[in-house]
Amino acid sequence: MILMAVLLTAPATATYAGDRPLENVFHEDITGGYIYTTGNSTYSGTLAPGERWPAEMDVTLPKDAAPVYTRLFLYWAWSKDGQVATYPNLTPALTGADILGDSLTRYTDTKGFVSRNDFFSGMDAYTVTGLTGGDNPLTLTVTNTHPANATVVLQGAGILCVYEAGSGTSGTIWVNEGCDMLYSSYGVTPEMATATIIFPGEVEKGTTASATLHLVAPSAGYTSANTPDKNAIMVNRPAKSTMPEFFDRILSMLFPGYNGWEWSDGFSSDEVHQVGEDVRDITPYLQAEDNTVAVLDNGDYLLLTNGILWIERTAD
Repeated sequence: MILMAVLLTAPATATYAGDRPLENVFHEDITGGYIYTTGNSTYSGTLAPGERWPAEMDVTLPKDAAPVYTRLFLYWAWSKDGQVATYPNLTPALTGADILGDSLTRYTDTKGFVSRNDFFSGMDAYTVTGLTGGDNPLTLTVTNTHPANATVVLQGAGILCVYEAGSGTSGTIWVNEGCDMLYSSYGVTPEMATATIIFPGEVEKGTTASATLHLVAPSAGYTSANTPDKNAIMVNRPAKSTMPEFFDRILSMLFPGYNGWEWSDGFSSDEVHQVGEDVRDITPYLQAEDNTVAVLDNGDYLLLTNGILWIERTAD
């Protein structure tokens, strides 16, 4: 298991552009699988100091499962004291499992230019222990424990559990984490508002049965403007083809993977459930090494926070 250091300062490059590539924090061959859930977590509205936010985060694993990498994620935004940007003090508590002390990893981003509402957004990640095979009914409570008058908004929470299990599938999993705020506005073009995720290492394509890409992006897919093609997900697509789109798509269908693939409007969320997710089969578009995913914003506004690649191998 890999523990990351706490990140408490915003980087100098924090902007609406894609300048915070998600970090690979876990990569292993396993016999098992993974589960990711946001439970019944919903948008909190403004949380004042002392206020609490509850969610049920039940995790059901195979009965013979043994967790090997388990994380709690808190997705937050609009952290401020009046009109001054500040980092939040969030204290989570779980019943049914334990949060490992001093395991906080904080990823942050901001729009990157001086304005009235240039506040911090981010993801806090904690290591969770105590999950077992079978049903794990969990109750999460998050308290705003800021010592001043700072308020914060929680967009939701998530739990990821990678597990070993004899009843599971042989495969390889990559887990990437971070926070990249993307918004093609205020002079930032969609090409600039594009984040990159690299899943490093080689892939034995000859033994690959399937490949699942799972992305998490708070706010993605939800916009009051309901703009078509408001975001795009690109897999192993290094550059725009010079051919007309019609011919490019025909070649991609005849020769899967020759230039990757691109999907529009891939995420789903709404006003209440604001943690956008996209889960899709990318088997035809795998590369033999360093598979790369790009997420583009075209007026959606999103925080790209989690990327999971799960490749199942064929049976011997």
